[in-house]
Amino acid sequence: MAKIYWADPSEKDEIIEFIDYVFSKAHRPHDFASLLPKLYGERGDAAGHHIVVREDGKIAATLLCYPVTLHAGGKAYTTLGIGSVSTHPRARGKGYLGAMMVLVDARAKEMNAAFAALGGQRQRYQYYGFDNGGYQLRAQLERDNVRHALREIDDSSIEIVPMEQTHVFAALDLMGRQACFCARSEEACLDILRSWNNEPFAVMKDGVFSGFGALRKNPDSCHVAELLLESETDFPAVMKRLSGEHGDLTICAAPWQKTRAKWLAGVCEEYGVSPNSMFKIYDQVQVDEICAALDGFLTVAPPLYVAPPDGV
Repeated sequence: MAKIYWADPSEKDEIIEFIDYVFSKAHRPHDFASLLPKLYGERGDAAGHHIVVREDGKIAATLLCYPVTLHAGGKAYTTLGIGSVSTHPRARGKGYLGAMMVLVDARAKEMNAAFAALGGQRQRYQYYGFDNGGYQLRAQLERDNVRHALREIDDSSIEIVPMEQTHVFAALDLMGRQACFCARSEEACLDILRSWNNEPFAVMKDGVFSGFGALRKNPDSCHVAELLLESETDFPAVMKRLSGEHGDLTICAAPWQKTRAKWLAGVCEEYGVSPNSMFKIYDQVQVDEICAALDGFLTVAPPLYVAPPDGV
């Protein structure tokens, strides 16, 4: 008989071993301790936020339901991040994902969460009330764009350096002045920026801290996973400097980053609007407040409430 429950932090190593195995077998080698150090690294605190299904004492499925505090429009909202959804190949088709989602729903109501967010195959999670939502401008800045459109931009005062713990206090202060941000502690900030093999960096202007971000190097380009600046007027020079060091770049702009989005659309080789993530709304009033503050950031398509087929 299967047992489903909220994990104890003492189960951390076993959970990591299980999700490493499932994801590595389905995709490519995974090492979650290094991919997501904030959650699964040495100081990782995610184990107790996992739902676990056990068969005969062995983990058969698990799912992470992690609380995240979202700040928008001057208010704080509780949200849930869903991830590490894993079922052992021999345990599929038994309805474990649906059973775990029932516990997610209960936790969301208990915490008065505004919404839950996850990434995954759209139709798979529509069965549980999730659907694509939000929007972002995703743009590709190629070296030729920089060579022609930014030839008059002076980036000589800009330096990109590895981000260190000494930069964290200034980075969190800058983040706290944004229209939207998720709470981070000083201890976890760098680990969060290192998620998914990203490399944190600090932006120095004339030797003074002027912003921070994170890069993920891909075979054909470099993705700017995050970039916040003290002054958005420095954005063209920073992009020129980053391109000079890393070549072609991809970067996203949020709905409230209108100046940045307009600049990217006017310079970049390619750009387009794409969903931000998949969301399930638990409190429409809270979500409406967030949308009003962030120009419809969480506008969600009507979910398909249909019975899941066998095996989902």
